Amino acid sequence: MRYFIATVYLVANIIFFIGCKKDGGSSNPIIGTWELRQIQADMPTIDYSPGNGNLLIFSGSGYEKYTNGNLVKSGHYVLVSDASAEATVGLVIPPGQFTNRIIFDDDLVSSKTFVDISNNRLTLLSGSFPADGGGKVSYERIKDNH
Repeated sequence: MRYFIATVYLVANIIFFIGCKKDGGSSNPIIGTWELRQIQADMPTIDYSPGNGNLLIFSGSGYEKYTNGNLVKSGHYVLVSDASAEATVGLVIPPGQFTNRIIFDDDLVSSKTFVDISNNRLTLLSGSFPADGGGKVSYERIKDNH
């Protein structure tokens, strides 16, 4: 029964995002090629220079992840509306940010990963910062694949 409810929830959110197309543009601002710029976690912040080969490439429903120019993972994703980022990661989140989360490969069991896209910057937020297990990863758009 739990699987059925999760499946219905996922399908409903997919239909919601398909139906929310903006006039004159794509309804999915995540589509494009993104290059890693920064990782913040329980270690010192790590900054990455342009041309580092660490990419996330999103199409309409698929993704590819490259590390040092090598494909390490690919599959499908879905963006869903989720306003629980502040409670989930234990940080104060400004209004309007991290209101969506991304689900890779139908994985509803792993910790939630929240998404914010602003000024050609894709930021992924996950884990629990109060438990020293949170992470913030930022990418810069290097190609618009629309």
